[in-house]
Amino acid sequence: MRDEGIKWVLLLPAVGWILTFTVYPLVFSLLLSFQNWNLTSPPIWVGAANYVRALQDPRMHNALRITALFVGATVLAELLLGFVLALLFHRPMRGIRLLRAVVVAPLFASPIALAFLGMMLFHEEDGPLAHLFRALGLPKVHWLSDPTTALGSVVLLDIWQWTPFAFLVFLAGLEGLPDEPVEAAIVDGAGRWALLRHVLLPLLAPVIVTALLFKFIYSVKVFDLAFGLTGGGPGISTEVLALYIHRQGLEFFNLGYASALSYLFLSLVSAGCIGLVLRVRQLYGHS
Repeated sequence: MRDEGIKWVLLLPAVGWILTFTVYPLVFSLLLSFQNWNLTSPPIWVGAANYVRALQDPRMHNALRITALFVGATVLAELLLGFVLALLFHRPMRGIRLLRAVVVAPLFASPIALAFLGMMLFHEEDGPLAHLFRALGLPKVHWLSDPTTALGSVVLLDIWQWTPFAFLVFLAGLEGLPDEPVEAAIVDGAGRWALLRHVLLPLLAPVIVTALLFKFIYSVKVFDLAFGLTGGGPGISTEVLALYIHRQGLEFFNLGYASALSYLFLSLVSAGCIGLVLRVRQLYGHS
């Protein structure tokens, strides 16, 4: 009985931490989403008005569209590039450890530091890309001041940073594959494309889904990279949904509306993740 009591006592700090910094903020923000509160007057209960406003807000629709474009571009490019790099570096070669370390180095940069690096890289007059384009006789590109290229600049930086994550996941998956199916396919005369399509990809399906799920969650809640590099501009051309929620809550102090946006955002992310998991169970029968 004494040991049993000590066990519960030792669990109390972790339980208190979860209740204080996870459960309480979730419950408080949920109640706040049904109120109108801007810190200058007492909260007013408005029911579902904040949610109705969010569904009719053109700026929220734009932020959702920008987020969808960002997620689609980054997830697809990073998983594809990470898989190609994993195939290249899975083979034994001289200096393989050093090469792998170089490939994964961008993963350890903080997004804000990466955003400042991007501001220097994409500088339209004195940046390295501007000098390179002038040397090649190419036209000037307004990387961060043109709405048509600003989002692409954010996407490129995210791809540079997070492709190493997909590379590590796929490399670990390749390293853990059994040799027998691959050797049997080679003996049967399977070419490289057939080996990849009919052996490697089916065996790596759980790894691919894991990488896809993690990268989807990160990309859909991106904030710091867009905030640091473009601030959502020019205009609102790179204003992702997390950045719009930040502005409503911490710049305009529409705390009730920001909470409603946050819960709509959480619902969309949860629905996407659940749909992906159910699809995987349907395809592969994984529990």
